[in-house]
Order: sequence, then C-alpha cells, then structure tokens
Amino acid sequence: MMAECNGLDKGFVEHHKQQLQSSGVPSHFWPTIFRKLIAQVYDAGEYFQLCQLTYSDGDNDQGDALWRVIVIHPEGIKASNPDHIFIIDHAWTYQANDARQCLTEIPGLLERMASLMSIPDEENTQEQFVEKVMQEMWKYNNTYSVASKKAEDSLPVWYIMDEFGARIQHCGEPNFRVVPFYFSPHQCCYSLLFPLENVDEGDEVTRNYVEGPPVDSLTRDAQLLPWFEEDLTHVDPQQDEPPRYFFLSGRFKESKPDESVEAEDQQHHTSFTPSGRMNETLPDGSVEAEELPSHRPLNVYTEYEYVRQYLTDERFAVTESREEADILWLNEHFKDFKGLRERPSCRINQYPFEHLITIKDLLGVVCRRAMHLKECPKQEDSGTPSWLPLTYCLKRELVKFASLFQRREKRGEDNHWIIKPWNLARGLDHTITNNLNHIVRLPATGPKIAQKYISDPVLFHREDIDGKVKFDIRYIVMLLSVKPLKVAVYKRFWLRFANIPFDLTKLDDNQKHFTVNNYNDSGLLQMFCHDFVTKFDSQYPDHPWEEAEMQIFSMIHQVFQAATSEEVPKGIPHNPQCKGFYGLDIMLQWAKGEGDTKSMEPQLLEVNYSSDCKRACEYYPEFFNDVFSVMFLDEAEGHNVAILE
Repeated sequence: MMAECNGLDKGFVEHHKQQLQSSGVPSHFWPTIFRKLIAQVYDAGEYFQLCQLTYSDGDNDQGDALWRVIVIHPEGIKASNPDHIFIIDHAWTYQANDARQCLTEIPGLLERMASLMSIPDEENTQEQFVEKVMQEMWKYNNTYSVASKKAEDSLPVWYIMDEFGARIQHCGEPNFRVVPFYFSPHQCCYSLLFPLENVDEGDEVTRNYVEGPPVDSLTRDAQLLPWFEEDLTHVDPQQDEPPRYFFLSGRFKESKPDESVEAEDQQHHTSFTPSGRMNETLPDGSVEAEELPSHRPLNVYTEYEYVRQYLTDERFAVTESREEADILWLNEHFKDFKGLRERPSCRINQYPFEHLITIKDLLGVVCRRAMHLKECPKQEDSGTPSWLPLTYCLKRELVKFASLFQRREKRGEDNHWIIKPWNLARGLDHTITNNLNHIVRLPATGPKIAQKYISDPVLFHREDIDGKVKFDIRYIVMLLSVKPLKVAVYKRFWLRFANIPFDLTKLDDNQKHFTVNNYNDSGLLQMFCHDFVTKFDSQYPDHPWEEAEMQIFSMIHQVFQAATSEEVPKGIPHNPQCKGFYGLDIMLQWAKGEGDTKSMEPQLLEVNYSSDCKRACEYYPEFFNDVFSVMFLDEAEGHNVAILE
C-alpha cells in the first residue's frame, strides 16, 4: 500500500510540479494537497469559522464587508505545518459567454449566487436578478486557463469559490494566499488556501485580491476598484506617446546590450525581440535590392493552400523549394531580414516591425501619431483621430482609463467598451461591457486593451431577418513601399454581418454584437460587395457609398503615414525586398455633423497579419492574380486596386 501511495505521489508531482511552482505553493504542502484531493477532504471547518457582521441602519453606507473568516483552531495555523493547507471547492465554473445561460438554466444557481453576493431579496423578475448577479459577480470572480495549442481551447475559465472561499477579505499585507489548482485526475479546478505566516486563534484570515508585481498607489487603487470605490477623475486621461525605451524594454529587448543603441539604430543592424516573436534582424540600409527577373515566371514559395490553388497567372509558378523562390509568401513570422539581403532579388510578403500595427495596443499608439497630419480629423477633447475608437492599454494606462470612464459617467456620456486581447482575432476572448468593475478584472486573463465600443453604428437592413444589424468591412491593404510611401487597397472588399438586430442590451450576446459569425454555421449572410453597395445606397440615399469609400481610403493612407513616420523601433522601416499584406477591419458609425445632422464616419477596428483569404478567393477567383500583380510586378491597372500615395 505504501509503495502504491509513493507511486501516486510521484505521478502527482510529475503532472503538477510546474503548476505548483509557478503558483508559489511551498513544496512541504504538496503531499497534503495530494492526500486531501484524493480523499476529498474538506476540513477547513475544523480550523476556520465564517462570521456574519451586523450594522446599524446607515452604518454600512460604504459597502463594508458583511462577512469575516476567523481562525478557530486552538493552536492557530502554522506556516510550517504541512497539514495546514486547505481545499476550497468552486460553486460555479463557466466561460464568460455562457454566464447568462448558466444562471438561467442551471437549477438553484441563480439563487445561490444572489445569496453568496448578498443581493437583496427584492421583487425582481428572473431576468433582473440575472443582470444584478452579472453586475456583482466581478467582485467574486477568479480565473484560470488550461494551456492548449488551439486558441479556442485556451480561453480563460472564470470561477466563484464556495461561500467560505468567496468571503475571505482583502488585505494588502495578507496572512494567507488563495491560488487555483487544476487537478488532472479529476479534470477539475480547486482553490488552495495556505498561510504565509503563523496565524493565532481569533485572527482574521485575509488574502490579496490583486496579487502581482509592485505597482504605484494609483494603479493599486484602480486595480481595487471592484471592491473599494475610489474617485480617480483627478488623473489626466490624455495619452502620450510612450518614450523610446518603451519599444526597447518590456515589450522589446535589445539583443546587443554591449553596443550603443543609437549607433546600431543608425546602421540598421540592431536585432530586437518583440513580445511573442523571435529576433528580427535588419539589413544594412545602404544595400539596394535587385530587380526581379523578367525573362521567366517568378517562382513563388508558399505553404498557404489558397495561393497554391488560386495563383494561376502564368507569370508566376509555385515552387517547392524555398531556396529557389523569387517570392516568399509566408504565414509564419519571418525574422531574418538581414539574411534575406544575401538574396537581393528575393521578395517577401512581410515588413520588419509590422507588429506595430498588427498588435492592438501598439496600433493605438501608432495611429495617434496621425493627429499631426493636416488632413487627419480629430476627436473633441482627445488626442486620438476621429477614425480610431478611443483605445487604452489596460496594463500601462489603467489609471488613465479609469479616470476617463469615471469622467464620462459623471457627464452622462455613453460608456460601452469592448475589451480585446492584444493578439487574438475572430472575437476570441472579446468582451463588451459598461461595467468598470468588469473591465478592471479582465486583465487577469492576459494583456488587454479597452476600446470604445461603437454604440451608434451604421446598420444594414437584412431582409432575411427583417431587421437592422451591425456589419463590418474587411479590406485587403498592401504596403508596396515606405520611401516613398505607396499603399494599394483592393477595392473588392467583403462583409460580415451580425445575425440579430442591434441594440445595447444583452452585451454578452455574440449573435447581436459580433460580426465574426462566419467562423461557425450560425446564419452566415454572404454578399458580393457590388450587391452590398446597391443595397446600401438604397437604404441610405443621402449618404452614398462612394463618399464612405473616399473617407475609408483617406483613413487607410493616414494609418500607414503614421506607421512609417518614425524610425525603428517605433516605425516600420523602408525595405525594398518587402511587400506588406494586411486585412483591415472597418465599421461605420454615426458622427455629429453640422447642426442637428449626422454624418457617416469610418472606424478602424484592427489590422490583421496573414489574413484568411478563403472567402476572397471563393468570391473572386482572380484575387491572388490581382494581388501578386500589384505587389510584385508593380502593375495596378486592371487589378481592382486603388493606389494611395
């Protein structure tokens, strides 16, 4: 029996060691964790007691906690005692988009959550109770994710601990920690409660709600807003261009620390490490590229199936040899631009440092530079172009964002925001909310931006559902040259529609608020762009599509002016071997015009690297013939593009 237990202990450590170490669980507790989980021992009741506090009328106007957890064990709790770690069960585990359905359909869950959150038992409809729980639950939510190769399977899981765990109060210098622990044999997550120091009988149990590296006091106040109200409107919400070292440290690390940054930048030899990517090496800017051969078809190396299938122009030939290719059309990130210069007649479908526009928080930084362009329309009282929704990085600018949110709330302005991960597309882990507590908690699942949600979008009437829905537009944009700046826009755009008529209710309803439903089989509406233009002009005769398109093209040009206006590492550099290929997602919103009139205004949502072109090829089989002719033969006439210079 002892040998069997030892074997199980060894397997437990092999499967859980990394998780336990990264969570900071001392190793002397590990055998007890295993023993208690296997035997399902929940013995916290022998050591702790929940105490409910009572207040006189008016004494709890500040929302003070109604509960405390107290140590009742006569000998107290010892940090060195291997038995003094405790398993906390979870009352509710869910993914964000399923919360409403869970509360509505799981028997007893709504009532349990309302009781756990001390929501008054008033006369409410079920829907009203659901809304109250969904507003309050961010004070109680915790999160974890299970690593997976597929982004869809790695989405954060939210959970609320049972009544005991959920009522442990916050302290900046706590005496306990609570961490999630995924136990593989049960395929289930629990929470572990363990002491940081010795705690005497009668002392209160506390934990830190916002663990993490040290931050300044204002940032800590912002992080604690869900639990402790704080007026941050005295903080200036205006955003500034980050200093140069922001692009070299934190997100970027210089790979040659012993040499002068300035000298290396001048020679364009520096190698940088952007977050999530390998080193990019830049060539000597004085070496020119050679012309592509013109006496034979150009060899194209690609693993992208739609290029291989739809590139039928006889002036191009798909090759299996990367070394013999004249053109590299890659989906993975390329990094050795210095090495590429050894093949001066080779071209590639990427630019160094294009992550400055394809990573969402950096896109906001870059686009704000357009404010210096004469033709750029400005937002009132903002350092942001009117075509870019207000965008804040919730890691760097949380305090500024909280200040802006509170200011808008006081002024009675619309405060709906969409929260997006830096590096995920297709609506994955995207959240729409007007709840500041909700927003403040979301960075716990990874780096996020907060972007002003388009609350008054231009809608499209779908005849099949007899309602007006949101839509967005995907334009393919090609960066042909940086010096001089030359951009091509493929004029045959494609469209994505929501499936439910738009309003500002049920913000968690993806079918209403998101247009990326083409990635599942839920009512996809397909439409050619020329048919869309005809219908659009009939629905909005005073706002012809031609005018909207002119504004969109002007916006696109300004984006790339801003992106190429700075030197590396703050801007996309000139490289004659590079041709950029991006998918820009754009919406139209109603903006205040002259007097009481409204005008349509484009809004840039995001810029996508290595865009999925399946629909483009199916709609327009000549798509890649057009794209390659424009990008690599400098041939625009007859290829459905607009050239912006």
